[in-house]
Amino acid sequence: MKSEGQKQSQKHEKRIAKAIGGQTTAASGAFWSRKGDVRNDTLLIEHKWTGKKTKTISAAELQKITTEAIMDGRLPVFGIHLDGEDYVILLETDFLELWEKLNAQ
Repeated sequence: MKSEGQKQSQKHEKRIAKAIGGQTTAASGAFWSRKGDVRNDTLLIEHKWTGKKTKTISAAELQKITTEAIMDGRLPVFGIHLDGEDYVILLETDFLELWEKLNAQ
């Protein structure tokens, strides 16, 4: 039986997948051939959910999604639901590239 956190995490992953025109990954990326929790043609998202006010994010977690995304030809995104809010973490180089594209219009 799934915990409340697992149910909420799956619900959130499905919402993100729909928002980006992507899909969730079976078993949350546990298979060697398909990593990450959510993906589309451009993005690979690792998602964490907590109802708490704090969550420790390790360098290993960020490096893992970065490596997996680069190997898959996608942009790495670390998403987190924390105390009722949704956040994403990007590499600074990816953020600056997106910023430049937005400001070039």
